[in-house]
Amino acid sequence: MKLGRVLLLLGALLLAVTAAFHGSGGAMVAGWLDGQRGAVLSALWWAPALNWSVVALLWCYVALRGGPDARIAAMVAAAIPLGAAVLLGSAVGFGFPGIWMLLGAALLATAGATLLGRASPRNG
Repeated sequence: MKLGRVLLLLGALLLAVTAAFHGSGGAMVAGWLDGQRGAVLSALWWAPALNWSVVALLWCYVALRGGPDARIAAMVAAAIPLGAAVLLGSAVGFGFPGIWMLLGAALLATAGATLLGRASPRNG
């Protein structure tokens, strides 16, 4: 397996773990507010985890089956965890581990997609 594919899969794994870690707090945040407000907060909490899960699946697809044009989609999708990391960092500071998980996943996937673009059609 080529390095680009491995890096994309590692980025997908890290992002999936980050999504699971974040999603595990959904029930906790629902208790922060009463009634319908708690339910809305919980739904808003789950939204990034769902987004990150979809991006992780896209990166897996690109690593395993995607063609040369699919690597561009992988790089564009890296903007989702990268943007979340920057927004979270500006809000809570860059000492929060989840921010580094998001940045790491985006970096791994971008590097992997870049390397996929350099692979010859024979070497895949």
